[in-house]
Amino acid sequence: MPLYEYLCGDCERSFDQLVSFAKADDPQRCPHCGGEHTQRKLSTFAAHHSGGSAAPVSARPARSPFS
Repeated sequence: MPLYEYLCGDCERSFDQLVSFAKADDPQRCPHCGGEHTQRKLSTFAAHHSGGSAAPVSARPARSPFS
């Protein structure tokens, strides 16, 4: 199951939750206050490459498939 990040509208705290892809947009119960006014946040992801450090994919320059 993927790990998603949510924001609670009641206590305004963020939390991570393992949720199936089919239920990712459903409200989740906040582990801090128990509220159900939650919304999935848009999260960026990092990709690891042989250079050693992780960087958001959008931050990397585009490479030509011919180089």
